[in-house]
Amino acid sequence: MKSLSASIFVMLGVSLVVFAQTANKNATGVEQELRNLVRLWDEAYVKGDTATLDRLLADEFAFVGGPKKAEYLASFKSRNLVIDSAVSSDIQVQVYGDTAVLIGLDTITGNNKGQTYLTKWLYMDVWIKRNGRWECVKTYSSQAKN
Repeated sequence: MKSLSASIFVMLGVSLVVFAQTANKNATGVEQELRNLVRLWDEAYVKGDTATLDRLLADEFAFVGGPKKAEYLASFKSRNLVIDSAVSSDIQVQVYGDTAVLIGLDTITGNNKGQTYLTKWLYMDVWIKRNGRWECVKTYSSQAKN
């Protein structure tokens, strides 16, 4: 009987370890997927690729205290500065089922009327998984000290 109890205990322990490893791999996969979406957003921002941005942003997307999706996308048509690069770093991802919160630092370089510039923005995005894909519904950003 002790042998049977020990065997059950070992099998239960192994099952828990396998489950934890699988859950961790899934979380890591979701985190990487979200980091890739942030990279795509940065690339689209540099190129002025509103089609990609339209896919990444939910219909109800808005900046906290700022433009909604349509206004944000329209701003690319009248943009008179050149963006050379936008790179997010220090990205932290927290996943809560079909909702995720990302925070990071976006470093943007470019040229405005012949003057080069570098700006850094701290941001927090809220992403939701809807119909099998992640969409950003809300973002807050604040200029960081250079």
